[in-house]
Amino acid sequence: MRKMLPLAILAIAFTSCKKEEKPTESPKIAYTGITESIKPGDNFFMRVNKVWYDTIPIAEDQVGVGSYSFLNIPQKKLLQNILEEVSTTEHEAGTVEQKVGDFYASGMDTAQINQRGYEPLKPILERINAISDVEGVMDFVTEEMETGNNSIIALRVAPDNKNSSINILHVSQSGLGLPDRDYYFKKDSTTVGIQNAYKKYIATLFELTDHKNGTEKAETVYEMEKRLAESHKTRIERRNIKANYNKFSVADMSTDNAHIGWADMLTTLKLEADSVDVQQPAYYAKLNEMLGSTSLDDWKTYLMAHTLDNYANFLSTPFEKAVFEYNKVLLGQSEPQPRAQLMVQQVDRMLGFALGQLYVKRYFDEEDKKRVADLVNNLQKAFENRMSKLDWMSDSTKTKAKEKLYAITKKVGYPDVWREYDVTIGRDTYFENVVTLQKNAYEYRMKDLNKAPNKEEWGTTPSTVTAYYRASSNEIVFPAGILQFPYFDKEADDAVNYGGIGMVIGHELTHAFDDNGSQYDKDGNLKNWWTEDDLAKFKAKTQQLIDRYSTFTVLDSVHVKGALTIGENTADNGGIAIAYDAFKLTQQGQDTVRIGGYTPDERFFMSIARIWRVKVRDEFMRNYVNTNPHSPAIWRVNGPLMNFTPFYETFNLQPGDQNFKSEEERIKIW
Repeated sequence: MRKMLPLAILAIAFTSCKKEEKPTESPKIAYTGITESIKPGDNFFMRVNKVWYDTIPIAEDQVGVGSYSFLNIPQKKLLQNILEEVSTTEHEAGTVEQKVGDFYASGMDTAQINQRGYEPLKPILERINAISDVEGVMDFVTEEMETGNNSIIALRVAPDNKNSSINILHVSQSGLGLPDRDYYFKKDSTTVGIQNAYKKYIATLFELTDHKNGTEKAETVYEMEKRLAESHKTRIERRNIKANYNKFSVADMSTDNAHIGWADMLTTLKLEADSVDVQQPAYYAKLNEMLGSTSLDDWKTYLMAHTLDNYANFLSTPFEKAVFEYNKVLLGQSEPQPRAQLMVQQVDRMLGFALGQLYVKRYFDEEDKKRVADLVNNLQKAFENRMSKLDWMSDSTKTKAKEKLYAITKKVGYPDVWREYDVTIGRDTYFENVVTLQKNAYEYRMKDLNKAPNKEEWGTTPSTVTAYYRASSNEIVFPAGILQFPYFDKEADDAVNYGGIGMVIGHELTHAFDDNGSQYDKDGNLKNWWTEDDLAKFKAKTQQLIDRYSTFTVLDSVHVKGALTIGENTADNGGIAIAYDAFKLTQQGQDTVRIGGYTPDERFFMSIARIWRVKVRDEFMRNYVNTNPHSPAIWRVNGPLMNFTPFYETFNLQPGDQNFKSEEERIKIW
């Protein structure tokens, strides 16, 4: 059996104000704390979650609490249990247990880390000081890329968008310290406060490394980043996949961007490429111009700042404190996380698939993998049925859509082939361990250049509470971490599971057909498979969603960015519909037997409200709206439900309800 948190703890028991009928069946998952005074059609999210929302505290060392990504907080405790055990026992050198255990132990040895101060970083800083020309700037940047210290070049290996059978080099815009280019240009008081906090953070890093004029240097760095930010595409502009595919020959790039020196860079990195996909050419044109026009001293100051920022979390306590003070302003976190939690994050980030093996062995129930795989297949069939009934899509496009749907690769639980880490990890060399692992990560990413993509590879660790669709490989992935309450419990009734993990499965399936995924064919190639008329109708429907979601607000006046979140909103709307259709094919979905006083359909929709139950700090929410492609939790529930007629029928929504939409106003894509 999987050793997860007890269901009695997870299913939080609040006193309900609902006068329940005598249930026909006893609930395995009880819905309590429902606020009956809030009508379903006014705010279903708060109807289900208000009691929880009003009483649950956000820990001082966290930015939020609840489901989805915030379930990774209790996940850290499970991982910590593993790490504390393996770090205090002897293991054969080179084993998974030895590597994760000794890495964790090295990071927990704060006495030694503090004693070393920034001494491990001094050789790198000395190399910056020794730079004597622009070529030296690029030599340093190139060399540091191999150890994870990225500054002005963002280089990755991934499938060619127009030929997914081969991996090529891609470069994208980079060079900023703030979360997004817009942070450099907004002048509201909140953003200005974040700008000042960032400058203070950079100044502090300089001061901690015995540099004079930290404030002045921080201003230099900020102004250089702002100039680079002017060339950045916005997050909304970056959703235009075709515009972000620009293949150039290395010879032409070397001529056009002479100061960058692309050919020399790739030679130094031992990367063989005749061409590169430059996703945002304007950025590299700007970078090249700045390399030629900005003083060498300013570039050295810039590289110093970004190097210090890259390694700050791996140095002594004053550096960690500086990082926290900045994040406190950006995200609202009041206290730093305990050292153990921070180290769990680092181990998961750098040795995640090694740690994942231990997690799966201890906490994952193999029966869950089969059950969820069956659910995926059921939703796939339900999606096909919905496609067949679409009144806006032609038969020829439907045929192509179904081909793509059934070509999707489905991954559940954990990889069939575990990634190996060919590294030597010591118990008393934390900084060196980090550099070693970052170099290993770089080598792992680059080794597949000019090769066929590795179909066994996973993009997230097994313990992470998440799920994803990857267009270039046409695959959906559901790690072991998300296969737990409130998303999934094999003891729960179908209404709960289909409204939980079923909605997530439907969401990821729909990503294959959102504004971006729809541009890729069944093999993961950027290739149009739509008729001209069908594509026009699809774009018109997505525009309706953009317009609708752009009217939604959080924090009273902050609007959801409909154009930024359109992919996720499309998936949320489709996910609910597909999950509901699949649920209605089950025995429970076809009867009216009440469980815990609620009909099957009521329990289905209440499960949806429960899985997105999240409470966050205002500071975090402001950054989230600006940078995250998902809508805030409340609109992940209320937004799709206002478009879904079975929800209206289940709860008898009426005109005058706040979220009531006439049938003509209900937006249906998939």
